[in-house]
Amino acid sequence: MKNYIVSLSKRALLLSGALAIFTACDDGDLGDIYKGNSSGEYVSDVNWTDAADKSTGTYIKYFYENASGRDTFCGSIYWEKPNTPETGEPASTGGSGGWSQGHALDIVIDAYIRHANNPEYQAHLYENIMKPFLPAFDDWNEHCGYGGKDFWNNFYDDMEWMALSCLRVYELTGDQDYYSALMKMWNHIKGAKNDYKGVGGMAWKTDAPASRMSCSNGPGCLLAMKLYQLTVKEAKDGWEEQAAYYLNFAKEVYNWMTAYLCDISTGQVYDNLSIKDDGTPGDPDKVALSYNQGTFMAAALELYNATGEDEYLRNAVAFGSYQVNKKMDSNYPVFSGEGNSGDNLLFRGIFVRYFLDMVKQPTNSLYPEKTKNKFIAALRSCSDVLWTLAHPEGYYVWEYDWAKAPTFGNRDNREDRLTISLNAEVPGATMIEIRARYEDWVQGKATEKANWVGPDFGKKAEE
Repeated sequence: MKNYIVSLSKRALLLSGALAIFTACDDGDLGDIYKGNSSGEYVSDVNWTDAADKSTGTYIKYFYENASGRDTFCGSIYWEKPNTPETGEPASTGGSGGWSQGHALDIVIDAYIRHANNPEYQAHLYENIMKPFLPAFDDWNEHCGYGGKDFWNNFYDDMEWMALSCLRVYELTGDQDYYSALMKMWNHIKGAKNDYKGVGGMAWKTDAPASRMSCSNGPGCLLAMKLYQLTVKEAKDGWEEQAAYYLNFAKEVYNWMTAYLCDISTGQVYDNLSIKDDGTPGDPDKVALSYNQGTFMAAALELYNATGEDEYLRNAVAFGSYQVNKKMDSNYPVFSGEGNSGDNLLFRGIFVRYFLDMVKQPTNSLYPEKTKNKFIAALRSCSDVLWTLAHPEGYYVWEYDWAKAPTFGNRDNREDRLTISLNAEVPGATMIEIRARYEDWVQGKATEKANWVGPDFGKKAEE
């Protein structure tokens, strides 16, 4: 296990730096977050490629292959005494809600990206997971009670998460079924921008036109930007007009988001508000949640790389900084969770996914090296603690506590059960994949591409 577990001395260094997360200055001072070796250079004893292969391999085996006959990801697994992880396989507790499925698929996509030099393994992931998953999810969505044909769902954010995943699969594989599903969802999603009572932004649900939540506006803006990129890269007939539409859509949503659903002076993203009967936006719920920080950060970064307008990068850094400076655990250097049950379990995984693009972004006066280094330290400390402390020995499953391995009795006061929820498993498995992909980036592997830069911004950079 030497190659896969941080040494005890390194573990001590890890934990001793935890309080520095809160004492470090907002300007990016690293303090003692990460000590590394005596020269000051960060060193990891972990082979992150192997770590991600172990984590994702376990995840696929338990949550996809064990999903009760449906080619989607199951909601949870459990061991029940006398059966233990060391002595037997877990049982599945069946299907899961729609919003988790896109994030669950994203982990498989990460593994597909990392294994670009292994076409046989990529073919295995595509033929055995990606290909059967889409029709299975389509069927589930149609019959779940709040969905319908052509991937329609009453929750705009549920469609947005899945559309973002479908776009990734299409870009990597060229699968036209995924493109078709993406565009069907987009045709529903764009209706969220309903201009209710003359107010902008995107609604949360089709039957709640006055609703405005960050979980629909952030990924909605981001999806529009991803469609803009796709349209520019493919440059099909009439692409200029279509690209302009997507970019304008994203800008309008972003401008509304920054006006009403966040504080750009601090980088805090608010959760939701409702439009009043007189057409004015109500007071926002100012709780800061990691997934909202992540999607606002991602949308701002994509807009910056498309346009080169400084405001976008300034805000992307602010949204990321708020998460790093304000939402790290006080006992261990990991991103704080938002509870131990329900949808909240998954939130950190969304931030982590888009944090990868933030730490790959080139530095400049708006994104100085010391801030980027602090972001990198946060990413590395999260994954080091998670890998070192948060899985049973030899079994790579993850729960809500990123600094403690799950044990029997961890949920529902069932002392005879060890339960792993999909909504908790996905962020942990995502964190390990993102760490592996980041280290691939550091090593200059061709599998990790630079952040996409739009043609107009690209031309400006060359001048």
